[in-house]
Amino acid sequence: MADRVGGRPRVVGDVSIYPIGAGTSLSEYVRAASRAMRSVRGIRLVPGAMSTVVEAANLRTIFTAVGRAHDALQKMGAKRIAIQLRIDHRLDKPETIEYKVGRIRGAP
Repeated sequence: MADRVGGRPRVVGDVSIYPIGAGTSLSEYVRAASRAMRSVRGIRLVPGAMSTVVEAANLRTIFTAVGRAHDALQKMGAKRIAIQLRIDHRLDKPETIEYKVGRIRGAP
């Protein structure tokens, strides 16, 4: 299938990262975190209203991206940072973000 990357297992997850105590508008922080994660080679991001879906060939790439996002918020002066990270690492077959969404929508 075209949505499976070379038949290799992929790691899919979602991440939400934000400073605590930085006010009610966090879009500046979210943009900075997203830019920092995008700087990691091999990461795919799909931003959403409440979190960002991430995909990579391995866990290390995702952890590196989340670490860079954390560093970016720290450099912006955040005194406390919350991170929620959920991972789906399926080893029995290759999956991508599109594959998972397609299955929900009823694709074969």
